[in-house]
Amino acid sequence: MSGGARSLLRTYDFVKNKLGGTSQLGYADKLFTIYLKTECENTGGSGTDQLMSESTEITGQKIIDDPVPKSVFSVDHVADKEKYDAWRESIACIFDVDADKDVRSQDFSCSVSANMFGPVMLARTETLEQTWERSSLTIARDGMDHYMIQLYDKGSMQFDSGAGVTDFPVDGLVVFDLSRKLTCETNNFSNISLIVPREMMEDTLKSQEDQHARVLTSAEPMVALLRDHMLSLERQANCMTATQAREIAPATIGLATACLNASVSKNPAQQSGVSLALLTIAKRLIEENLSQPTLTPEWAAGQLGVSRSKLYKLFDTYGGVASYIRERRLRRALLALSDPNLQHRPISHIAMESGFSSDSVFSRVFRSRFGRNPRAIRQHGLNDLHSSKDSAYSLDRRYETWLHHLSL
Repeated sequence: MSGGARSLLRTYDFVKNKLGGTSQLGYADKLFTIYLKTECENTGGSGTDQLMSESTEITGQKIIDDPVPKSVFSVDHVADKEKYDAWRESIACIFDVDADKDVRSQDFSCSVSANMFGPVMLARTETLEQTWERSSLTIARDGMDHYMIQLYDKGSMQFDSGAGVTDFPVDGLVVFDLSRKLTCETNNFSNISLIVPREMMEDTLKSQEDQHARVLTSAEPMVALLRDHMLSLERQANCMTATQAREIAPATIGLATACLNASVSKNPAQQSGVSLALLTIAKRLIEENLSQPTLTPEWAAGQLGVSRSKLYKLFDTYGGVASYIRERRLRRALLALSDPNLQHRPISHIAMESGFSSDSVFSRVFRSRFGRNPRAIRQHGLNDLHSSKDSAYSLDRRYETWLHHLSL
């Protein structure tokens, strides 16, 4: 136990004895919580886990919420000859990368530090010059349907979404639709990415299908606000609780949506195709009916007035309609199980509300998808989700799993 915690233990016992009545003991707990939060701020968040453990030891209960889930991937302790391969395998969760031989052979470095703010991810990436690609194969493989808003505070990037090569704006932002193809080239850089599931913005975002590779310049006030907000979130993450992170998520999404709606894009608007519009409607229909056992590909096709084969073609990159529905149900259950505000709700109820009629089927499918049973996620939250494929170096690759499981 740390010296600070020992000192507080004496104060905690003193306050409890002075207050006496059980109805007032909560005040002592509040004092202890204030101390913990102050210590977190003073240490930059480095001692949070120890302090939380000590708080439970002292009070006999958990009086402070879990910290914001954080994953830090780095190859600092990987053998030099294996660093780039470890990086390429990990970042393949979102991009296929390549680098010149001299970049790979020199002292290669990279890191991804990611925080989960509820269903939203904020991640800082730092590495050396290389090329990046999201091809049709990559998109089909990961099935991600998110918007990614990026800022660069060191280095820069050139990107091509099919309309020619564009430079990243100085002190600006660029929006990428991760369901669309993209190629990029970066020099040595450090950037921040705000990644938001599409469905969290689709009700209020204008021109949803015209967001890919949108350039937002620093001359726009809303762009400056969003950029500052992203940097502030990163600075404050270590001293926020998981509950606070979930509560800030709607404001973050609202600010991002307002920025995209208000800002003047340098890219001309393009007409959304009929298929893209139908896909958006279909996704909304599915999301609104996830808890209904009647939600099947046949039912959805009937509601939309299209054939099942046409509907399947719309969801081809997701592995078909049934696969998409199952994934959405599992993601809904995952977020509910990791929500500290829903700890009182039986797992069987969460399974049912996510569209699973059988507890045994839910547990089996959930474990198959996430590698953990529902009870483990409830006990440990998203911090229990590991996707490390290389235990030799104990690499923290949780961000890969989180990235694929962003959900409402």
